[in-house]
Amino acid sequence: MGISKRLAAWTLLALTACGGGGAKGNSSFDGSSGSTLGVVKLLDHSPASGAVQVPADVVLQLQFDASMANASFAFADTWLRETETQTDVQLTFSSSSNGRVEARPEAPLKPETEYTFQLAALTADVHGRILDQTTTFAFWTIDTAAPSLTGFDVPQNAANVSRQGPFTLSFDEPIAPSSLNGQAIYIRDVFGGSYACQSEVTGDDVVVTPVADLPGDRPFFLVVTTSVADRAGNPLAAAFESTFLTESDTDAPSAVASWPTVYASGISPLVEPTFTFDESMDPATVENSSLVFKDQFGNGVPFMVEATLDQHQLRVCPITALAPNRSYTLSFTLGAAAAADVSGNPLAQTQELLFTTGNDERAPSLVASSPTAAETRAPGAIVAEATFDEAIDPAWVNADSVQLLVEGRPWSAIVELVDGDTVRLTPIEELPVDTACALFLRGGQVGVRDLAGNVIADTTIGFTTSSDRERPDAVILPPNQATGVAVSSRMSVIFDAPMDASTLTAESIQFSDDLGAPLAGALSISGGDRVVTFTPSGPLDGDTFYRVLIRGGSDGPRRKTGNWFEQDRESRFRTTAFVDSIPPSVTISVNGIPEVRRDGLALPPFGWTIDVAANDALGQWVDSGSVEVLLTGGDIAGPDPDALRAAADISASGIAIRVPESASLPAGDWSMRVQVRDLSGNVGQSNTIDFRVDTPSTGALPFERTQVVWVRTDLDRDDNGNPDFADDMVRLGLATAGDPNGSNAWLQQVLLDGILAKTNSLYKRSPSGEPLDAGSVQIRFTDLEPIAVPHTQISVGGFDPEGEPNRAYGDNSSGVLGRAFYDYRNSNVSERNTSNSPGTGVFPAEMFLYQAHIYYQMNGAFQTTFSSRFRPLCPEMGGTSAGSHPLDADVLQPGFDYENATGSQRARWNTVMAAMDDWAAVIGVILAHECGHSCGLVAPGDMPYGLFGDSSLHNSYAGAAEVMAASVGYEAMTSLDYQFRDIDLAYLRQRILLR
Repeated sequence: MGISKRLAAWTLLALTACGGGGAKGNSSFDGSSGSTLGVVKLLDHSPASGAVQVPADVVLQLQFDASMANASFAFADTWLRETETQTDVQLTFSSSSNGRVEARPEAPLKPETEYTFQLAALTADVHGRILDQTTTFAFWTIDTAAPSLTGFDVPQNAANVSRQGPFTLSFDEPIAPSSLNGQAIYIRDVFGGSYACQSEVTGDDVVVTPVADLPGDRPFFLVVTTSVADRAGNPLAAAFESTFLTESDTDAPSAVASWPTVYASGISPLVEPTFTFDESMDPATVENSSLVFKDQFGNGVPFMVEATLDQHQLRVCPITALAPNRSYTLSFTLGAAAAADVSGNPLAQTQELLFTTGNDERAPSLVASSPTAAETRAPGAIVAEATFDEAIDPAWVNADSVQLLVEGRPWSAIVELVDGDTVRLTPIEELPVDTACALFLRGGQVGVRDLAGNVIADTTIGFTTSSDRERPDAVILPPNQATGVAVSSRMSVIFDAPMDASTLTAESIQFSDDLGAPLAGALSISGGDRVVTFTPSGPLDGDTFYRVLIRGGSDGPRRKTGNWFEQDRESRFRTTAFVDSIPPSVTISVNGIPEVRRDGLALPPFGWTIDVAANDALGQWVDSGSVEVLLTGGDIAGPDPDALRAAADISASGIAIRVPESASLPAGDWSMRVQVRDLSGNVGQSNTIDFRVDTPSTGALPFERTQVVWVRTDLDRDDNGNPDFADDMVRLGLATAGDPNGSNAWLQQVLLDGILAKTNSLYKRSPSGEPLDAGSVQIRFTDLEPIAVPHTQISVGGFDPEGEPNRAYGDNSSGVLGRAFYDYRNSNVSERNTSNSPGTGVFPAEMFLYQAHIYYQMNGAFQTTFSSRFRPLCPEMGGTSAGSHPLDADVLQPGFDYENATGSQRARWNTVMAAMDDWAAVIGVILAHECGHSCGLVAPGDMPYGLFGDSSLHNSYAGAAEVMAASVGYEAMTSLDYQFRDIDLAYLRQRILLR
């Protein structure tokens, strides 16, 4: 065909092409699987992630799904390191034919140390498949040494020590939080009294806080027992004890609150009144002589006193129940018999508490909860609720009395009381997937109670979260605020994922008039439990409002994985006196390819997309959930339309269906049309698309395995002793000759990372190159030399080697931004686009010359996008290059703190980074273009042999922002959203076939 041996060049103004070529390589289908296709998989590894007590002489075991290329483990991104260090442990790898790989450290690992192992995405099997995902796991080595206490922030025999703490103990390694029970660390006084503490691990420190205030001016001992242990379970070798004297305390305590409130009525006869103080009290000082508790007749009430752990609250517990419907008074006495704080300071003032009992002695009952007890698929974003049969006292609903527990540990949540009887917990962060959780309601006299003070018992509602993190979504038709809706219309709800059909009911999805009265009609479910259609039993009333309500929460529709809507979703629309009898117009395309470019389309059996656009006349609404794809292939039956509808991505703006593997088409000639109904049931028919389905072969598609591209910035093709890429940075002012600030290498890596991030985005990958989803192209860019992996190389940097030598600022550009071997169907995966003759690669310096020449000719009078960015930096344009400005010593550092920087520092940072961003975008687009050529973009000719390229291997009649256009401008690349043309992207995604 005369296209197998060519070079393709991208230019600033015009296109040139000349000879070149490659040899037969390999290709693939994106849905393929098997030992030689797709990606290699890590099936298992030992040690497991998070393992402890791993022997120091451990040999790491990696189990893959194929025999591995042992040399690929020498890649720089594969390493074993002490966690949070940059020093690699030397490893020796050995591979066996069954996919098992051993990584043996050359020396025993350090004991008592956390290590992290990383496996590079370019790790490859013997067939050239790469892992294509960076994988890491951490473990802790054997620890048999007892932890040691290395410091205490309170000196021995220190005086005037805070009564509230906190106190910090330092150890030589992290302590296991599970070892810090109530007896592990405590405080005792000289009289032998023990004082409870809360202990929290922070790094290698344990922060100890007394639960209650310590008495003032008293000697204490902080005791650390040998039950304190490290993460490996090794106990502290020896107990520790330190003496200190607390600060003096002469302040009298004050009561700051009481419960019930003063003059409250209807209080339960089982009440235990509570007083809250501004400091810890001594409960032993509260007795009949210090607290008078009597009824309205002057009868004394015998009582006991209990204190909360922090002793800020004292609870008065009557020996017997109080009489109903009677008034009571509690008053603290003053003077020598007064109640006192833990330091012995008596109350100096008091206020009577008066309340009246009622006859309610019944505790509130739990009548409903969300999630329900033993729920097995609660959403991670759940807002948990517990509803009681009566009003709850809001004063006792707080983070202490109501908690969310995840695997037994508290989970941060906002606690509130709603509607008077419902306790609600909203997690600060979503709960983890597939995890045992619980809603805990504390009972007793410190927990949840009704308004009369009757307390519940401790209540735990256990549940398990869903395996799905996503929240459901839905399209409601007619949409909210629609007007002029035909009275002949149905109503439709299209969900974004298969739903639990048992939850799709008239109660969970309500179709009603504007006052909420249910409509008579029939509800049907289709589309793989994704589409709910409501057909009214008769025409709707004209000029009338109607509603569709999707209930949120556990009573609403749920995905099959269990997730429900966080809140109600509603559509309110208005009808008009009109009966719709006009069918919608329907058009379809395949892989987003318009009609002008799809004649003779050849497709793989599955993985390609059907794109549907439908519009209805006179402002009426298409029923997106009714789409039916009708495929005919001679005598071969096509897939079930309902199964295809179940795989559809349906939104208010359109419908896209990626044909799943379960609906694979046999090879042969096929025709496809789509019919879509509007809400009145009128059927619209699409155009018919004829296409051929072929069985994918390794010669028909660009990628059999992930294509690896080594982006080389190390070449010195002008032989001046510096890499061309580094010369470009100095030329632009993004670095300084001689590197006076020591920032050149860092800036070079930042720029290269930016270039690769832009290129990756065009190939539908993450900035770091990781695949995002099924739409990611099977191409992996790396700035490190691949090992034992077939790969393409492309240079980035410098001038066009075929241009005039010794050019500099002010000279003309050759007009060529890059050249690469054009490789039909990517038949040779190992092109070397790094040569001088012919000159191949990406030539940033040509863009610089072209833009700088415009500035030079205009004497700076006319500002281009380029000159506005680079005039402050480029030395030839009068700028101060990065690394030579007085501020750069601070600004151009990896740890630069932008938020706390000065205005001038921020301005300098913005100047450098804005230029870097622009240049990265420009070179990233050019790199994507040239690598596209090496993968087979774009073949001249119509489908199924070509990709609608012209004689120069570029897109015919290209749009302004097409990656494979024949020419380009700087302004366009920094301002427009560049993308691959629809048919080019379909080819790269292997959703079409070339014969």
